[in-house]
Amino acid sequence: MAEKVLIWAQTKDGTIAKDGSIPWHVQGDMKFFAQKTKNQVVLMGRNTMMSLHGQPLPNRINLVLTHQKDLEVPVGFKKVYSIETAEAIADEEQKQLMVIGGKGIYDSYLPIADRLLVTYLATDYHGDVMLDPIEGAWKKELLTEGEADENNDYAYQIWNYYRPTFR
Repeated sequence: MAEKVLIWAQTKDGTIAKDGSIPWHVQGDMKFFAQKTKNQVVLMGRNTMMSLHGQPLPNRINLVLTHQKDLEVPVGFKKVYSIETAEAIADEEQKQLMVIGGKGIYDSYLPIADRLLVTYLATDYHGDVMLDPIEGAWKKELLTEGEADENNDYAYQIWNYYRPTFR
């Protein structure tokens, strides 16, 4: 069974987007995202697909989860109509299923995710799409952190949340 991993960046208040895009530039987070999702199956919603301006993420299988049968997707994207179908594709490809947004898909997958990779930005930037705080039976470990500089609008920390195993 493919590992289900949610990956996102957020501000202190839980903001993940504003006006349909990510309103900051944090190169450390972008490199981490690229490294973790490369050669994997990425699952996104329609708005996340649209934020990519018709360009699928390279070296990834780009899936768009939708209920709209008539939704047109650019070349390089594939529509799926259920999370089970997305998981089956990841299983067939023997890859991780990387959930990359948006909020509705994160909310749907959070109860069944195996891991969360969350970048916390040291800012109170307020956007219009926000996630609730992470709750439940998660353990976490700090993976890396970086300072604000010419490549990073804000200082950041990247955390790995994982479900504890019971023995």
